[in-house]
Amino acid sequence: MRNKVLLASLLALPALLSAQAPDKLDQALKTTIDSNRASAESQKRIDGIDDSARSLLERYRAATWQAQQLNVYAKQLEQLLGAQEVEKVSLRQQLIEIDRTERELTPLMLRMLDSLDKFVTLDLPFLKQERRERVENLKRLMADPEASSAERYRRLLEAYQIEIDYGRSLGTERAQIGSEGESREVDVLRIGRASLFYLTLDSEEAGHWDAAGKQWQPLENEWRASIKKGLRIAREISAPDVLHLPMPVVAGGAK
Repeated sequence: MRNKVLLASLLALPALLSAQAPDKLDQALKTTIDSNRASAESQKRIDGIDDSARSLLERYRAATWQAQQLNVYAKQLEQLLGAQEVEKVSLRQQLIEIDRTERELTPLMLRMLDSLDKFVTLDLPFLKQERRERVENLKRLMADPEASSAERYRRLLEAYQIEIDYGRSLGTERAQIGSEGESREVDVLRIGRASLFYLTLDSEEAGHWDAAGKQWQPLENEWRASIKKGLRIAREISAPDVLHLPMPVVAGGAK
C-alpha cells in the first residue's frame, strides 16, 4: 500500500512541476521588464540631472565672467572718483585764488585806467575824440555791475595795446587847428607819438606841433614835400620810404 502511494506521488510530480513552470517564467519576465523600466526611468532622471548640472555650470561661468567685468569696472570707477576728488580740491583752491585775485585786480585796474586817462590828456593831440571816447567807455565799463572782471581787464589791456601801437606806426587824420576864430582844416601826419605835422589842404602851408608850447607852429616851405610824402605813406598810397623831417629834440638828450 505504501509503495502504491509513493508511486502515485512520483507520477504526479512532473505534472505539478510543469504546471508551476509557466508561472515562474511569467514572473521572471515581469521582473525583468519592471527592472528595465526602472532602469530607463533612472537613466531619464540621470540625463535630466546631467542637463541641469550643465546648465548650472554655464550659468556659473557666465556669472563668474560678469563678476570679473564688474570688478574691473568698479576699480575704474574708484580711480575716476579719486581723480575727480583731486580735481574738486584743485577747483576749490582755484576759486579761492580767483576771489582773492579779483579783490586785488579791481584796484589795479582803476589805477591803470586813471594812468591811461592822464596819459591821453597829456599826450600829443591826435585822434582826440576817438581816444577820449575809449577812455570814457572804459570808465562806464568799470562802473557797470553786470560786467565781469575778465571783460574789464581785457578791454583795459586792449586800450593799452592800441596806445602802444600808436608809438610805432604812421598815422594821418583830417583835423581842425588854430584858434576858434581862425580854425582851419588840415591833414595831420603822426610820426609814432614823437611828432605831429600838418599840411593845409591846398598844400600851401606846413607846420608841426610844439610840445613845449602846446601849440601848432608853422614850418618852412622846404618841409611841405616831405610831409606830403609821409601822408601818402600813412594812407598806404605810396610804398614805405625814408622821411626827412625836423624831429623834436628829447629833453636831456643834448649836452
